[in-house]
Amino acid sequence: MSLRGHAWTLGAYLRRWLQPPNPPPSEDWEGVVEDPHRGTLRLTGKLSLVDSAEGLVVLLHGLGGCAESSYLAQGAQACVAAGLSCLRLNLRGADRQGEDVYHAGLTADLRAAVTSPVARSHGAVWVIGYSMGGHIALRMAAEDDDSPIRAVAAICPPIDLLATARLLDSPSRWPYRVYLLRQLTEIYSEVARRHTDGPSVEEVAAVRTFVEFDGLVIAPRYGFRNARDYYRRASVGPLLSRLRVPSLIVGATEDPMVPAESLGKALESPPRNLRVAWSSRGGHLAFPRSVKLDRGEGGHLEAQVVEWLQRQL
Repeated sequence: MSLRGHAWTLGAYLRRWLQPPNPPPSEDWEGVVEDPHRGTLRLTGKLSLVDSAEGLVVLLHGLGGCAESSYLAQGAQACVAAGLSCLRLNLRGADRQGEDVYHAGLTADLRAAVTSPVARSHGAVWVIGYSMGGHIALRMAAEDDDSPIRAVAAICPPIDLLATARLLDSPSRWPYRVYLLRQLTEIYSEVARRHTDGPSVEEVAAVRTFVEFDGLVIAPRYGFRNARDYYRRASVGPLLSRLRVPSLIVGATEDPMVPAESLGKALESPPRNLRVAWSSRGGHLAFPRSVKLDRGEGGHLEAQVVEWLQRQL
């Protein structure tokens, strides 16, 4: 991969940091999810309601992100501009309130959000997931028969978790790895204040790779034998043929965090319910201001994604 993918990714991050997009007006949202190990857990998020909205879009952040992440603000802007309400959901623990840790195959939090009273009041429900959030959205679309979700869109999803972990753990990806592990350690530190059944914060802070983190934190918490067992059992790639609703994957061929070859291999023969749109320009969650998806008219990526979701009605 050339340096262009890194430039796109880091440039977009810096722009959003220097000039963060303003999310639409919102109110605090709370829900609950029942966990077989820890009982009732509190979920939080930011809810933007639109009068007479034809539906609700649930927005899912990526690894280490949260409802306040700038890319979710961009997605929320597009939803409201299209006349749709939206919920920027915090996966458990992402709000740094210490509820629990999440992982890429955990769909219970999303299920709780799309079956909540506010979602039921809107009728139609769609999901847009970013990076790992996209993986979770696809996973739920592939495994849930009774979900009210009408369609899902996944932007830069890592559908092969082992291939993605190997890439991020490579020496050339150390800036991304250091940043994300710092966010995950921050989340875990708050969890450790409330739950003492896991490794110490010092042990987690000493981790230097994703394989180490997932083997130390995620695998024992969720009953996987080790990190590789977690990647094998949680990856959505082998499940794409089971997608029950129209699904969209948007990828960048030079994404420096999600290996394009792993996406390409898994998507050589896309199943009936899956559409794949590639951009030759861009990086991870970073696309030109006017990008043209393979059937779109061009323009802001999120606006095209929202338009695609609405057409699936």
